Formats: sequence, structure tokens, C-alpha cells
Amino acid sequence: MDIEVSAKQFIKSNNFNPSKKMGQNFLINEKICKNLVDSINFTNVDLIIEIGPGLGAITKYLNMHNVPITAIELDKRLSEFVHTKFTNINLINNDVLKVDFNELTAKYSSPIIVSNLPYSISSIVVIKFVKSNIKTMYCMLQKEMVLRLLAKKSTHEYNAFTVLLQTYANIKKITDVSKSNFLPPPNVDSIFIVIEKNNLTYDEKYDKFVRQCFLSKRRTLVNNLKDIVDKNKLINFLNDNKLSLSVRAEELDIKQFQNLFNAITE
Repeated sequence: MDIEVSAKQFIKSNNFNPSKKMGQNFLINEKICKNLVDSINFTNVDLIIEIGPGLGAITKYLNMHNVPITAIELDKRLSEFVHTKFTNINLINNDVLKVDFNELTAKYSSPIIVSNLPYSISSIVVIKFVKSNIKTMYCMLQKEMVLRLLAKKSTHEYNAFTVLLQTYANIKKITDVSKSNFLPPPNVDSIFIVIEKNNLTYDEKYDKFVRQCFLSKRRTLVNNLKDIVDKNKLINFLNDNKLSLSVRAEELDIKQFQNLFNAITE
């Protein structure tokens, strides 16, 4: 059965009212679902964690690759529907924010995450992924967030989230997905991306440092950091790197953030 017909039938027969709060916008374009899964590199993958399978539109194609799937779905009715439709997958009916990724993947060497995330928690889940032992995440995110993740320094979109993600990972855009391909359609268009982590280990102190740098985008870096770092070390770093004392956080590239953090924490 076509996934759009299937989705409409489920909604009607179950008197199901998709929740805006839970980000229940179901992908209903069969071709796009297939193309998204075709873009995934399954080489050596021994576990797929699917976050928010919804009505199983992407699950259907993931399931064709003969890789174990653990799906995490908060909505009980959707969880039961997917479990009935795909009896061979492991279904966790829980909030993804309460699931321990490292515990879930302890027995696997090359797990990946595939997700059509509820946009209200997308940044939190992406950070949760960065903190985990999982190396690769394929996810559908709102276009605005992806533009921030891919942003270059000295642009409007460039912020602490940009710096944090680009410090620990390479982000690659795979394809645009129009809001018209969802039921009900969300208010924004989406982009499907892959996030590949590098070999750096997440450092909570670095995370807090980057956020402090961007505490107020209009203030200079010196003013944002003056209460938490040795001002002399900061000024020496700026001088040594030929940066103005009035430089703002958005003017530093990823390497400069790393070098500055190392310089002030010596």
C-alpha cells in the first residue's frame, strides 16, 4: 500500500490527531523515503537506531538492508502500529531523551542513527548524539537549523551550536525535502543531512566555553569572557593571532576557538 494512503487510513481509522507538540508530521512521499535510505552508507553497519519511526515510512526501506533495527517511538499508538507492521525490529516505546545511546549500542561496533526528529527537540538530540559513542547520524532537520550547522564564520547563522558541531563533526547536506511531502505539512521545509563525528571526544568545558563566547553576539569576545577567563591570557592570544581586542565570537573560525580554549585552560 502507498505510504500516503496508509498514513491517511491510519489517521482516519484510529481517529488519530497528529500532535504539533510531538512533531508528528509523517513523510508521505514514497520516492523520497526510498531516496533517503539509498543515500545511507550501510557498509559495516551492525545496528540502526531509528528515532521517531512514526508510521514506518522510512523503516520500510531500512528494513530491506538486513541490519538489526531498534526504533524509539514515544507515542504508544504509533509504537504499537510499527511493532505490528515490522515484527522483526526492536521497538522501544519511550522518550528518546531518556534512552541511553551508549547502553543501547554496547554490543555493537558500528551503529548509526537515522531520524526524522521532532523539531522541538532536534538540537537536544543532536547534542546527545555528539556526546555518545555513535559515530554517524542521518537526520531530517528544519532548514533553518541545517543552515546554522553549515554556516561559515562572520555570517548571521554562525553561532555556538555551529561551532560546537563543526568542532566534533563533519556535516553534509544530502537533499532538500519540501514541507508538502509531509502529512500534516509542517510550517517549514526540511533538509536531510549526515553528521559524521571525528576523533575528538566531547568536552563539556569546551561546550560551556563556546556558549559563553556567544553569550551576547553584539558584545566583544573579551566582554563575554572577562568573568570566566584570565584576561591577560585572552589578550595575549588575540595579539599573537593578530586579532583585534574588539573581535566578536562570530569572527573566529573553528580552529581559532579550539586554540583559544587550549590557551586559556593551560
